[in-house]
Amino acid sequence: MNLYRQADWAASVTHPAAVGAPYLMGTGVVSSTGECHRPIAPPHRHLEAMLAWCYRGTVTVHLEDAVWSLAAGQGVWIPAGTPHTARHDREAVGCYTYIPTAALRTPVDEVTRVRVPRAVQEMLLHLGINDMDPALRVRTQEVLIEMLELPSHRAADRWGEVPLPADERVRPLVETVLADPGEARTARELFAAHGLHERTVLRVFTTEVGMSFGQWRTGIRMSLAARLITDGTPIGAAAHRCGYATTSAFSAAFKDRFGVTPRQHVSRAQADPAQRSYWR
Repeated sequence: MNLYRQADWAASVTHPAAVGAPYLMGTGVVSSTGECHRPIAPPHRHLEAMLAWCYRGTVTVHLEDAVWSLAAGQGVWIPAGTPHTARHDREAVGCYTYIPTAALRTPVDEVTRVRVPRAVQEMLLHLGINDMDPALRVRTQEVLIEMLELPSHRAADRWGEVPLPADERVRPLVETVLADPGEARTARELFAAHGLHERTVLRVFTTEVGMSFGQWRTGIRMSLAARLITDGTPIGAAAHRCGYATTSAFSAAFKDRFGVTPRQHVSRAQADPAQRSYWR
């Protein structure tokens, strides 16, 4: 897992405008193929608000202070000028829709999860690859923006977001956990491996992310678990990958985190129109 340092985030470049008049939006599509994960691009910014959304597989959006995990049909609004990067799991397709602030009825001023309906996804992709009368294109874009701004598409739950501490002393520790959330070493073994005192780690995590290292590590594991079972991984296999010896212990931790059992989460995902077309 590649994380950037604070200096890299501060030096993030601003890309040129992605949308020109009279148009209201533009969408880029990035595919990842083969066995390798798509590398994280250097931190960068956009002049427009950006909706990062997942068409297939898993897309992870990285901000300076958090990571967001997106399954198919899920997106996240990123305000204009916000540094970010992204990583695609193998065979994933991630899409990035840029919308100038002037085209939005409600400005995007905070990072917010959103559900992207299948019909909207297909129209965004259609606009990206097909010629169309300019006036018709603009009218279509107006309707799509209105649909994306519907309150019903805002996602109230925040299980996809995990905060990251900025303190450079714990950077290698954070990288280790993100690279393999389910590894077997205990917290104390990880601290010792990175030359960290337990009190130092506790102070950094409680100050910067508002939780202990153990709580944060569980959050990372549960975010991975939610993605895995949404993508069709058997619950027992997801439990093992996330570091749990038994399915019962995993299910208890999952329910404590999200308020539902893994099976209930799967049922909810299957019933979600934004997810249903992608269920494997």
